[in-house]
Amino acid sequence: MPVIRPLSNNQNEMNAVASLITSHFADGWSYDVPVNDESAGTFVRVAEQNDDLVGVMALTIYASRERLRDAMHLIDTVEPIPHESQYGFIHAGYVDPERTGEGIGSSLIERLHEIGESQGLNTFIADAWFHGGSDSPARLLTTHGYDVAHTHSIAGHTEGPCPKCGTTCVCEAALTIRSVSNE
Repeated sequence: MPVIRPLSNNQNEMNAVASLITSHFADGWSYDVPVNDESAGTFVRVAEQNDDLVGVMALTIYASRERLRDAMHLIDTVEPIPHESQYGFIHAGYVDPERTGEGIGSSLIERLHEIGESQGLNTFIADAWFHGGSDSPARLLTTHGYDVAHTHSIAGHTEGPCPKCGTTCVCEAALTIRSVSNE
């Protein structure tokens, strides 16, 4: 199993995480690496195995549905989300494409759930890109207690073949919710 630890602010490690994340995107696409700032409510964890960085995932705590909505990338509604005093937003979850299926994503999300629950969270949210690739987060999220509250098609999000699905794109934006009190 991988070692799960906080992301450091070391520039080499930040570059390695950025490279890991962008390996999942088509050429020219990018993604900002979240900064581990626990005093501000952002917990970024990396997975290491045999001294290789093999995964990353983050949890950010928000005190309102409006701030949560502003943080989401694919979903613009918070209507299905229950009213709570704070929310745990799971984001930036990526595993080395050659290591998909080894439990790395599960190790990361389980650790973030532990952190969130220790911070008093009862509700975790992820707006996820469900696609036809082997690294689609659909199975990871549902396996870890997330209910799919909303989806809408984002098929055709790129010109030409979908970089994740191949020629027939099935991509969906999904709002998923995990309620600790329901477990």
